[in-house]
Amino acid sequence: MSGIESGDRNDRRKDLRDMLDELDRYFEDFEKDIEETVKSAIFGKEGESKPFIAGFTFNMGPEGKPSVQVFGNNPVRRDGFRSPINEQVVDEKNGLLRVILEMPGVDKEDIKVDATEDSAVVTAQRGEKNYRAELSLKVPVRPESGKAEYRNGMLEISFSLKDKPNKGFKRVNVV
Repeated sequence: MSGIESGDRNDRRKDLRDMLDELDRYFEDFEKDIEETVKSAIFGKEGESKPFIAGFTFNMGPEGKPSVQVFGNNPVRRDGFRSPINEQVVDEKNGLLRVILEMPGVDKEDIKVDATEDSAVVTAQRGEKNYRAELSLKVPVRPESGKAEYRNGMLEISFSLKDKPNKGFKRVNVV
């Protein structure tokens, strides 16, 4: 083996080591950024402290697909809103979608619900209690049919299911 071939291999190894070292530095910086973000979300500014609530739920949908829902304070969000825990129940028999959200500490006058046929945004604010849920609805609904009831910290919204389309079926006449 000539000295040139050996030198090329050493250069390639040095380049690879340099790239791996740079990648290590990148991941260290990334880890520090995440740590600082979480600390500032939990503890706020220096000398300031406020409650921090966070959790997740894990469910299996009817199709066997797993579903993970994060609720509580979102460390990435800086607007001070909490994501309320929520559940969607499809009632095929009565043609309804029921959306249930847990939002204690607010009054019904504090709650706003905006909906389209495939999504809903629920917000509520009272004092230190700030909630925001941006929901992708399980099934298409008629948004104008929405009815909401708030009792004991629980909001239940019912929507009529949108009539099932014929999935583009059209008879073609043969001439």
